[in-house]
Amino acid sequence: MSQAARSAIILASLGAVLFSAKAIVVKLCYRYGADAETVLALRMLLALPFFWLAVGWQVATRRPQRIGSRDVLRILLLGFVGYYVSSYLDFLGLQYISAGLERVILYLNPTMVLLLSAIFLRRPVATRQWLAMAVAYAGVVLVFLHDLRIDAGQPLLGSSLVFLAAFTYAVYL
Repeated sequence: MSQAARSAIILASLGAVLFSAKAIVVKLCYRYGADAETVLALRMLLALPFFWLAVGWQVATRRPQRIGSRDVLRILLLGFVGYYVSSYLDFLGLQYISAGLERVILYLNPTMVLLLSAIFLRRPVATRQWLAMAVAYAGVVLVFLHDLRIDAGQPLLGSSLVFLAAFTYAVYL
């Protein structure tokens, strides 16, 4: 295995672990009196230097192409919907549901991208994909029913907010 392949596997694994830990960290912040807006602001402030490093690296290693003002507006709108709105809805939802339920709902995102692609790009959905979606949504229903049974907050409200977060991110993608 090449060094690049090993690095890619390590980075992907680290990203998956950190993405999964996000909900737990947010729930811990809520225990100490933080609200969704504060936690989201802290997340964005912590992420900002990494975004600037990525921009700097791209500028240093590649010759950036100029983009038109219409494309800049589209990029800003997509970034707002895909990063801010999606994260905000997710963080709001976490106030009402468990981190486990939030994770499984967010992982429905690829199914939403698939359905949006079928609707707007006219891409057919294969039978295997329909079956996989049915299994995924059935699993979410099982976790939802579990949270409903243990009365862990307001599962309907929280699940709806997180589902909207996943949907807005799917629109972004």
